[in-house]
Amino acid sequence: MLVVNKRPFYTGLVMALGFAVVLIVMFLPVLSGKTPLQASDDLFNSVSKDSSYYIPALREHAEAYRSAPLDMRLTLPDPEVAGNAATVLKADGAEASASGAVLTLKGNLGPLLAKTLDDTEAAFNNSEKVASGPGLGTREVMYARWSTLKQIYKELREKSDFEKASAVEEVTSKGVEVAYNFYGIIPRPAGANVGILSLALVFYLFYTMWWGYAIMWLCDGIGLQMKASGKREH
Repeated sequence: MLVVNKRPFYTGLVMALGFAVVLIVMFLPVLSGKTPLQASDDLFNSVSKDSSYYIPALREHAEAYRSAPLDMRLTLPDPEVAGNAATVLKADGAEASASGAVLTLKGNLGPLLAKTLDDTEAAFNNSEKVASGPGLGTREVMYARWSTLKQIYKELREKSDFEKASAVEEVTSKGVEVAYNFYGIIPRPAGANVGILSLALVFYLFYTMWWGYAIMWLCDGIGLQMKASGKREH
């Protein structure tokens, strides 16, 4: 390799090596047994969870469908999920049974959504057990509820009952999915973590620019430069 400009080349080389050292450290468990990447991921997940709490508003919305009847045969992902769903829904007070992967359900939409939100609240608060799943863990219950609600939504859409379908979809996406995906994570308000969040953002920007400048100086050192084309169109 021919070094044309030594000073920018060695400046870029030192920056590239420094970048590599920091990158290696980011994959080492130097923060209470966690890597910096894991710690930052935990922080952003905690802040995201705190800002994703919609359960009180969802309860008000679900109340409007307290007397809306449901009578459906739903095909769930597999017989185990269907069996879990039947267990959960019977604990809710609905009529439910599973045959293979097919779940037969009779009840009212409002109470079903209300019970779902009770379990969602418990899961959001990282409870190891929820009330509606005798013998089932929190994740099993929430997955069974998610699978059931997705199929109820599909059935309601096919019947052009868009208002009820929208209520089901809202509870699913803003309630069940949030509680399931963030299960085990402690919510932390963004306002109480402004300092560390700002530091993480500044570091990300600085670290990105660091690599960019390292490449620029290395290219300059070996004589690679960007120049305007001399070709002109007439």
